[in-house]
Amino acid sequence: MPLFRSVRSRLTVATTLIVGAALVAGGAGLLFITRRALISDVRDTLTRSLVDARRELDRGVVAELALLSLGVAVDPFKVTGQTLDRNCASMLALAYGERPRRFSDFFYRTGIDESYLVAYDACTRRSSPLYTATGQCEEAAIAAIGDPVVSFSQFEEIATSEEFGNAFSGCLTGEVLVDERVAEAVTRCDRVISTAFDGVDVLNRRAVEARLQDTLFTYAACMRSNGVPDYPDLTLAGLGEGGGLSVLTGVVGRSVVLPSLEAVKADVDTFGRMIVISVPILVLVVAAVTWLVVGRALRPVEAIRARVAQIGARDLHQRVPDPGTGDEVGRLAATMNRMLDRLQRSADRQQRFVSDASHELRSPLASLRTQLEVSLAHPEGTDWPGMASGVLEEGVRLERLVDDLLALARADEGAVLAHTEELDLGEIMAEEATRVEGLEVEADLDEAPLRGDPLALRRVVRNLLDNARRHAVHRIVLRVTLAGQEVVAVVEDDGAGIPEEDREQVFERFARLGEARDRDAGGTGLGLAVVREIVEAHGGTVAAEQADDGGARLVVRLPTRDGE
Repeated sequence: MPLFRSVRSRLTVATTLIVGAALVAGGAGLLFITRRALISDVRDTLTRSLVDARRELDRGVVAELALLSLGVAVDPFKVTGQTLDRNCASMLALAYGERPRRFSDFFYRTGIDESYLVAYDACTRRSSPLYTATGQCEEAAIAAIGDPVVSFSQFEEIATSEEFGNAFSGCLTGEVLVDERVAEAVTRCDRVISTAFDGVDVLNRRAVEARLQDTLFTYAACMRSNGVPDYPDLTLAGLGEGGGLSVLTGVVGRSVVLPSLEAVKADVDTFGRMIVISVPILVLVVAAVTWLVVGRALRPVEAIRARVAQIGARDLHQRVPDPGTGDEVGRLAATMNRMLDRLQRSADRQQRFVSDASHELRSPLASLRTQLEVSLAHPEGTDWPGMASGVLEEGVRLERLVDDLLALARADEGAVLAHTEELDLGEIMAEEATRVEGLEVEADLDEAPLRGDPLALRRVVRNLLDNARRHAVHRIVLRVTLAGQEVVAVVEDDGAGIPEEDREQVFERFARLGEARDRDAGGTGLGLAVVREIVEAHGGTVAAEQADDGGARLVVRLPTRDGE
């Protein structure tokens, strides 16, 4: 059997595709949701850390400048000078040599090679970002000492002198920052910090560092433009403790903690690989399980098919195996067995019908042939009128038999009701009663309207009357009444009656009950069988009973027009 022409394979493929698609979609969705959740967690962590660093830096900047304004020993300029002397002054000493210059030339690095300036600026940015934030006060202090012409060593002495320091401190005192001004500026600039990592791939460390540097620069600029003109630039100074980044301003530093982005990316990648590996395995497992389960479920169906393939016209006694599960397959087996029962009964009935019909047809044909052969063999001694009368009688009997056979054949095909119309059963019975000769007929016929095939119902009445006429001694009784939503028709005779045990058998085809009801009485054995087929086709019933005087009573019940 081709693979995809079997129900088993098609169900397996369809189930596997559906489950596989669901698993792929679910895995991809889960991976997407998990990655988004991890990215959201990392972004929240970075933002919280940056907010904490911003708060600490704000407090440090306010504290430093406030202490300067009060003349406290924490002198940012002094700290800056010491830091520059320690880290960067050697570069300028090498560039200037001992030739005297104005004090401001040394201070603003005028007249030296550009390469020295680049190196010195880089050194100062790394060492003390506050150095550039106090430029205005430095200019005021230079003007206060008169900007003398000095050597580099003299410049260093003046820069650390009390006169210069007082002028510088006095300038700072006039520009002091207070908490209220900083707090007001923070309310306007804090959005720069809180939205710093929106739209950034936080799993990319370089992107995070670039956005962090831009955010610090933007925040410092925002603070200076919103009431804090001396707010210093914030600078990233490289890796701090725990893999974070150190944010510096003046002598204050704070680390922005960076989560382990590599670990997060590794977790996401690992989860993705698990999805990629597990989904095909699950799909294969589903395919195998579906193949086995469907095969097991269809095994009874295959057994039924195999048995049906073995059953022929002569094997209708066989039955398909019933799995006894009570499910669809079990009901299929029960239905097929009932169908085989009907086929067997129909075949037996047809075979019996053909056999009986052949026998019944053979008798009048044999009688006709015998009479004709004898008459032809002895024409001089033949009573030709009598012989013609006998042949005619057998012909009529043969015609009646053929008509009954045709009526039963139409009943078997479901073609009894060829045409239906409104009619009166009492009227039909009254018309047929006029055909009865040689017997007394008592009729009590009410109006009995119903809907049916007039030719078929006329055959019913005629067959009932013929049956009663053959077995009556003196009298036939006819009655038609309405009983609720039924029309009841009764035909009685005063003959020998029908034994109780045979009252159902008389409606079978070619039924023979005894000498009183044999073929010599003119019957075919099919009349009452035709009656039952027609009555049942109209939705009614027919039954045999015993009459009050011991004869046979046949009762037909048919629905009225209102009772249909």
